[in-house]
Amino acid sequence: MRYGLKDGRPRTQREIAGILDISRSYVSRIEKKPLKSFIKN
Repeated sequence: MRYGLKDGRPRTQREIAGILDISRSYVSRIEKKPLKSFIKN
């Protein structure tokens, strides 16, 4: 969703939070986990 890989339309954390009915800060935390793992490897 965030980077538009599925439908070509990138979305903001706020938009994603609204779609999933979660807080924007939770979207941010979810987003950081794979990025940290990617950077380590």
